[in-house]
Amino acid sequence: MKKIVYVLMLIVFLSACSNNAEDNSYESADEDVATSEESSGQAGMSTNNSQLENKVEMDEAEEVAVSEDNEESLENVEDRKIIHNAHLHLETETFDETVDFLEKETINYDGYVVNSNDINHGEDAERYGRMTVRIPADNFRDFIAIVENGNLKILEKSVSGEDVTEQYVDLTSRLKSKEVVEERLLAFMEEAEKTEDLLKISDDLAAVQEDIEQLTGKINYLENQSDYATIEMELTERRVDMPSVQDESLSTWEKTKDQFLKSIQVLLSIASGLFVFLIGNAPIIILFLMTGLVVFFVIKKNVKKQKE
Repeated sequence: MKKIVYVLMLIVFLSACSNNAEDNSYESADEDVATSEESSGQAGMSTNNSQLENKVEMDEAEEVAVSEDNEESLENVEDRKIIHNAHLHLETETFDETVDFLEKETINYDGYVVNSNDINHGEDAERYGRMTVRIPADNFRDFIAIVENGNLKILEKSVSGEDVTEQYVDLTSRLKSKEVVEERLLAFMEEAEKTEDLLKISDDLAAVQEDIEQLTGKINYLENQSDYATIEMELTERRVDMPSVQDESLSTWEKTKDQFLKSIQVLLSIASGLFVFLIGNAPIIILFLMTGLVVFFVIKKNVKKQKE
């Protein structure tokens, strides 16, 4: 009996020891898992910090590179970006023909008409118009020379140019820098695993892409303005009446009719005045006539008596 009790006690003791060992093994395993998680988190943080430090260093290096590139580009640039503008006030005797001439010459010099309008207040009034054309910068001087040598009188002329080479080079360098940053942000986005990192990189990427669009628009504007010169022209019509033989004959006939009508008007004026005088003074005239008749008969009667 005692042996059975000893055997049972031994079994209970051994089971208790095995449970303690299992608990200790679970605790050690948990500790190992926690330790591995902490190490991985620290590694991730160190990786993110290193990426951010690398990004800051790259940005600083890019700023220095941009400034150096600008200086080198300005020194070595050959095709300078210059915006040409001109304003011409022209006077012509043939308005429609001059408008056609300017439009045709604009096309001949590979340009285009931006807007064209004219004002005519009446058939006998002088016409006035405005025209804006864009001419390739290489043909700018030749086009103005053609206009000056045409059958036109130049009342006013102004030509100006603005050198935007430095601004163009600066914008181009900034665009290249932003494109490099965009590529690196795209690479970071592919490597990022956490949602927070993806959102942060996505915001930075959107801001960089917006800057790229703005820089591209400014560069395109400067290229268009420097590649094509803008010429504004005011056109005034000067009327010159050249009388012909037919016009002279018509003028003589008109003068004859005017003189005849004037003579008729003089006669009518005299007749009208005489009529007004007679009718207006009729009582007095009648009285004088009656008195004259009485005097006439009395004198006639006396003369007759003297002869008898």
